[in-house]
Amino acid sequence: MTAAYDPTLTAIIARALHAAAEEMGANLIRSAFSTVVREARDCSTALLDAAGNVVAQAEMIPMQTAAISLSFKSAMAQLDLSGIREGQAVLMNDPYSGGQHLNDIILFHPIFEAGELLGFAGNTAHHLDIGGGSAGVNTTATDLIQEGLVIPPILFDVARDWNGGTVERLLVANIRTAEIGLGDMNAQFAANHVGAERVRELARRYGAAHLRHAMAEVQDYAERRMRAAIAAIPDGVYRGEATLDRDVFVDRPVRIAATVTVAGTDVTIDFTGTDPQVKGMFNCPLSSAHAAALTAVRCVLTDKDIPNNDGCNRPLRLIFPEGSILNPRKLAPVRARMTSAYRAFDAVHAALAGAMPERVPAQGFNTTTGFYIAQQRADGRFRVYVDVLGGGYGAGHGYDGADALDNILSNCRNTPVESIEQTNPHLLVRSYAMRPDSGGPGRWRGGLGFAREVEVLEEGVFLNLYADRYRFAPQGLAGGQPGAKGHLRVRRDGAVIELAPTAAFDLRPGDVIELAVGGGGGWGDPRLRARDAVREDLENGRITPEHATRCYDYAIERESAA
Repeated sequence: MTAAYDPTLTAIIARALHAAAEEMGANLIRSAFSTVVREARDCSTALLDAAGNVVAQAEMIPMQTAAISLSFKSAMAQLDLSGIREGQAVLMNDPYSGGQHLNDIILFHPIFEAGELLGFAGNTAHHLDIGGGSAGVNTTATDLIQEGLVIPPILFDVARDWNGGTVERLLVANIRTAEIGLGDMNAQFAANHVGAERVRELARRYGAAHLRHAMAEVQDYAERRMRAAIAAIPDGVYRGEATLDRDVFVDRPVRIAATVTVAGTDVTIDFTGTDPQVKGMFNCPLSSAHAAALTAVRCVLTDKDIPNNDGCNRPLRLIFPEGSILNPRKLAPVRARMTSAYRAFDAVHAALAGAMPERVPAQGFNTTTGFYIAQQRADGRFRVYVDVLGGGYGAGHGYDGADALDNILSNCRNTPVESIEQTNPHLLVRSYAMRPDSGGPGRWRGGLGFAREVEVLEEGVFLNLYADRYRFAPQGLAGGQPGAKGHLRVRRDGAVIELAPTAAFDLRPGDVIELAVGGGGGWGDPRLRARDAVREDLENGRITPEHATRCYDYAIERESAA
């Protein structure tokens, strides 16, 4: 006979699990040493049930949270976790064992109460450096080993192997920013501790049986809500594609194709037809490709309050051909996997635009610009400044795109200038501003991109960068026009040096780096844009008078007189 559970209490427990995941995220951010975690918030936290299914996650990085159960289940497939006990943990970063890229270190802790395994606390944090051929990122890597230290899923005893033990010593010995890396790892331990304690408190208060029921029910509820939202999409087969500028080594566009089949409350997304894996670091491992496709569907559904857990994924079937850029064979480099993941996201949206045109936005800049400026000091120690930069969002039916934000899959924050300069005395931020006219014209305008100028103050500084959208602009939709492209330049002694979207460049004192990211595409015919909206954009400096006249047929003198 099935036990009867109070549905109101079940809902309270489910909300408490979500609050615990959010508290884990706050703890991780506040405890971290690096600006990329503390300020940009490139990290994620989640709680899983005993089978490794996500039951609650913080609203942080969709690329990380949407795939964390894949990471855990890959670890389960390689490790015997049947005898896992209190005081142990699982550590990993291997992209071919459920990880994302090497800088994203994933940590899981089991949660026990009265000797019973209730579930797991897990988190991911992006680390400044993970070894490899260059500080922060090795843009010329041709295999995974060149990108840094590979950690397959390992089960270890925290008291024995951390705090000066074997695992800690191995990790610290392979990274250039050891103190910062160790501080961020300890923040990950602290975050999981908080999550585990909150779950134990729930078990003690409401009983382990009711807790397990709530964990299962919240996933079933999310599945029901997800299926109800999918049912509103017309059945059919829809196709879309998107393009990367190029690989690191071959100056040729890379195409990603998606076929989306909607049948009742089920969706199949097949990426057959996508280009083969590439020599350089733009390959995307399966966990990241899954996250991109799942997030693309979630973004355009009407039910925005569906709980974020593994129940959401049940109605979706994903197909990634082996050997493609979205499912590369083992040891292919994957450091810049976010770029191809974004194009998978764009391809799914291009397909769904044929099914629900007023729900799908125009393309955003949708590129993670990985911006690394490192310095090897005279004493041999390294400083590494990293920023994860976004751009403008695409406009949608009824709204303008958001300005100058990280993109949807990444969702990091802009790092404050004060924090950059405080931790990187070899750099001076000369300017940081939005780019007028960078949003694609449309009835609803694309969001603006921004530009940053950074001056080099000391010797021994070098730049590593990966980006996209230097060749192919974010496309508009329903008659909207493209947003602006990005660029990277170095001003030196009166000359301007144009750099490619994947760059490794030695810098000198006095050099000024100018990095610009683009805007989102517009939605709808620009001639239909409300005159008041054009006037407001002019007054706020988002567009120039020339742009208003050329793109919106806005006669400034006539409009002013009126």
